Amino acid sequence: MSHGDPYLPERDGRTEERESYPWGFKITIALTGLYLLWRLVQGIGWLISRMFG
Repeated sequence: MSHGDPYLPERDGRTEERESYPWGFKITIALTGLYLLWRLVQGIGWLISRMFG
């Protein structure tokens, strides 16, 4: 191992700080999750109505 190799992690314990995701991306993910949850509820309702209705 050579010192100063750019592909090896630092030995002094420093870690890279990750940038947070943009707020628009977070909102998109949250709304997509809510939409899929609502479609799941609708699908379960449809299945129940087909079986018992």
